[in-house]
Amino acid sequence: MEEQIDVLNADGTSAGYSCGRSKVHAEGLWHRTVHIWAFDSNKRILFQLRSRVKENNPGLLDTSCAGHISAGDSSVNAAVRELREELGVHKSSRDLEYLFEAKHESVLNGGSYLDNEFYDVYRITLSDDEIKSLVPQPGEVDGFVWMTREEFFAKHKLHPEKFVEHPKDYCWLEENA
Repeated sequence: MEEQIDVLNADGTSAGYSCGRSKVHAEGLWHRTVHIWAFDSNKRILFQLRSRVKENNPGLLDTSCAGHISAGDSSVNAAVRELREELGVHKSSRDLEYLFEAKHESVLNGGSYLDNEFYDVYRITLSDDEIKSLVPQPGEVDGFVWMTREEFFAKHKLHPEKFVEHPKDYCWLEENA
């Protein structure tokens, strides 16, 4: 069965109903997601390489971990679930540092995929053991790339087409990471 997602109004308030993920994106319905940025003890940033079979942004470097918040679920629970599914990392909600909420609109795949979302951004630090045991989720993540903040901004400046654009996240990384 298709994942059900709570639909929002354009101001972020609940629209009072849920529907399937495909309808959310076909109609551009507002919804909630999470982004998680993972760091190591040396402040390097983990980027995921999106699977080449993904519907949107295949083969691009993206946030460490991200995903939809299922209907009735909380942001922090979704973040913990996505970490487990996409990275194979088992964290508790206490391990996550909430950073901010952002609003994003994008039109992908020639207009067939409308992504209108409010997303909560979290930060985590991975232990050396967790880093050694990272497991990319088949069909979602092809691999991982570690970069310092300086390496990321240099690569992004030269080749922005290799990254999923997250301007508000990148602003935070520039100022705080």
